[in-house]
Amino acid sequence: MGQFRQTDRRILEEDMRFSAEKSFNTWSINLGYGPLIMYSDISNFKVLSGSALRFGPTVYVSKQLAPALAIDLQYIGSEMYGKADGYESLGDIYFKGNINDISLNGSFFINQLREYPGPVNDRWNFFVKLGVGINLFRSRLYFVENDAIVREDDLNMPSERYMVSGYDPYDPLTKTAPELAIMVPVGFGAMYRVNNRVDLSLESSMRFSASDNLDNILTGSTNDRYFHTALSFSYKIGKKDRRHTRWTYRGYGFSLFGRQRKDPLQDEVSRLEEEIAKLEIRPAILRDSVVVNELLTTIYESVRVRNIFFERGASIEFDTEDQVLMAETVVEMKLNPGSYVDLYGYVYAGDEGDQMELSRIQCEKIKDFMVNEMGANAAFIRVKPCGSKDVFKAKPNTNNSTVQRSSRRVDIVFRK
Repeated sequence: MGQFRQTDRRILEEDMRFSAEKSFNTWSINLGYGPLIMYSDISNFKVLSGSALRFGPTVYVSKQLAPALAIDLQYIGSEMYGKADGYESLGDIYFKGNINDISLNGSFFINQLREYPGPVNDRWNFFVKLGVGINLFRSRLYFVENDAIVREDDLNMPSERYMVSGYDPYDPLTKTAPELAIMVPVGFGAMYRVNNRVDLSLESSMRFSASDNLDNILTGSTNDRYFHTALSFSYKIGKKDRRHTRWTYRGYGFSLFGRQRKDPLQDEVSRLEEEIAKLEIRPAILRDSVVVNELLTTIYESVRVRNIFFERGASIEFDTEDQVLMAETVVEMKLNPGSYVDLYGYVYAGDEGDQMELSRIQCEKIKDFMVNEMGANAAFIRVKPCGSKDVFKAKPNTNNSTVQRSSRRVDIVFRK
């Protein structure tokens, strides 16, 4: 029995479909700006604090490897700030500094996991991001009361070193080499396509540091981390009349990462074509010498019209020629995703019974065979019973029995 398959109903231009043989733009440069929030030992808020917000720019260059995957080299520069009220014996303290964050990230576009992979409404992409990088930072720890820099002996340690990073611990106003920490960013975001040149995106990421001294306090149970959000402007590099790969639609012939794969639908089409070839070499079956009027192509506004004839009472046993006609139609459907087939059913004007119902039964028999025996998608086959309407016009002096049989038919009309 044939299998029921979903058909891609999207209306796609050729430049929207991804193919390894086609050329697409793959590079972009992105400029953004947004807040950075510290989550460290010196933070008396759980989620968000307006006083903790510091803003800074981000710049990254992105290379799209496949519709679902991109890598980017990103820079984030920002001030950092955190405050603690009544911290141990120090009282109210705060830290302040700056971050230079550099990371290499992989972006995975989750809308490429949908049943029909590609952008949402040709405007939206949604992605998750994971990477690794370094953080070059400087910071100093202060008393809130007088903005004096905290020293280690303020914490009852036998040292007069100032609690600073990236500054001379004995001369805290003198810069030294910045501190370096390994960092792992994990993020998510949404991207909006303005045109072939410009995208807008909103991205947030939590950036986990391997260091616990961004705030100059090492007593916490977890390492320091910070949350960054940016609204970015993306300029896609390349030909202006060419799509960027991240805005293409991946078909069944390509894997998640854009590699060609064996298409099971193509196998089915090939199988049907082989069956048609075998059927066509069999001896032809004689029919009544009646041809449906050539005006059918005008009536249906289609040049692909096939006819299958029935006996009285919607009775039929599909012969080889009938099967060839239906198989040809199914092949056309599979080669043209989103196309429709209309089945117009007719009966002889003198037939007894409900003529509309008889013509409907004829259509349903053909639809059932195409779906269950040949794997056609039932959602794209429309039944249109017509009863004994006068589409067929016999030639003069045509035998009445021939007229009757030729009137009992279904016209299979393929529509792109």
